[in-house]
Amino acid sequence: MKSIEEDPRREEARRLRVDPGLSRSQLMAHFGVGNGTLSGWLRGLDPPEWTRRPNAKDALRDRAVELRREGASVPAIATQLSVSKSTAYLWTRHVPFVLTPGQQKAREQERVARMEEVRWEPHRRARDAERLATGERLGAWVGELTDREVILIGAVAYWCEGAKEKPWTKSTEVCSSSTAILG
Repeated sequence: MKSIEEDPRREEARRLRVDPGLSRSQLMAHFGVGNGTLSGWLRGLDPPEWTRRPNAKDALRDRAVELRREGASVPAIATQLSVSKSTAYLWTRHVPFVLTPGQQKAREQERVARMEEVRWEPHRRARDAERLATGERLGAWVGELTDREVILIGAVAYWCEGAKEKPWTKSTEVCSSSTAILG
């Protein structure tokens, strides 16, 4: 029994694969051999261009590689191109991931902001709930105010607002404007 390399049909199969560019199925039918034998004969030989299937996602793959080189993360690429994260990873795993100093700083700031949010959110919720409860409790204690009472409270607040100490007007009185008006 001859080895695959010694079979005289091998050279003819290789020639037919290159010159007219026959497909594998055409060569198997022509020589009456199986896929394994034909694979041995054609090992190391590139297939003809017309037998290659076009890949509809080549443009997406190229865009993914471009985004990765620009510093985009795999999840961001997957989201932008509407593909799975595993697909985005497979397309870009050969691209070294290098961030510019500006990108590194931005990512660190995002990470710190997320950590702060996780840490302080329970405190903010508790604070807001306490403020709401205090407002409701004091609102119930004060009750309904008449228009006259609202006007008087507003006037006092206005007078005292003007009485704050300012760099150009030093004052030691508590509410100098109201004292001058009432005085």
